[in-house]
Amino acid sequence: MAEESIQASGKTHPAKGLIRSKVLWLAILITAAGAAWWAYSAAYSRANAPSPGAASSLVDSPSAPREGQGAVAAPAAFRYGSSFVVAFLIGFLLKKIIRSVLLIAALLIGAIMTLKYFGILNYDWASAQSHVEQGVGIARQEGEKYRAVIMGYLPSGLAAGAGAIFGARRG
Repeated sequence: MAEESIQASGKTHPAKGLIRSKVLWLAILITAAGAAWWAYSAAYSRANAPSPGAASSLVDSPSAPREGQGAVAAPAAFRYGSSFVVAFLIGFLLKKIIRSVLLIAALLIGAIMTLKYFGILNYDWASAQSHVEQGVGIARQEGEKYRAVIMGYLPSGLAAGAGAIFGARRG
């Protein structure tokens, strides 16, 4: 029933923006390929590791990858892809949350202004302004702390920044 009313109004479900994003699917594919490549290279290097004390051959097998050949690219592809996907989802959700908060704040301010206009509410706006400024300062400090934590966990800042931009545009 709710789905029919959404379709009748011409609006799409918020998750359709995520599902239709080709960039997000590409990043998920890169992440999965990097994880598979990383797992394969780790398993292959353990399986073909020379036993201690064994003599090494002078001729390497042409099909065997040399030591360290895929060691850097696989984790990097996984890190960049996962950073992009996580930041995309964070940007998408933040845009939805910010829209909701702004709508609620606008309704609340409108209700307060209406009550003040009709003389029902008399409020000291100077104290409210000081409380808001204090809250903004605290939020800014906490935001900087969280940004430092998030940037420490997201290894690729460039991929994460691109993901956040694409996610916010899609959201």
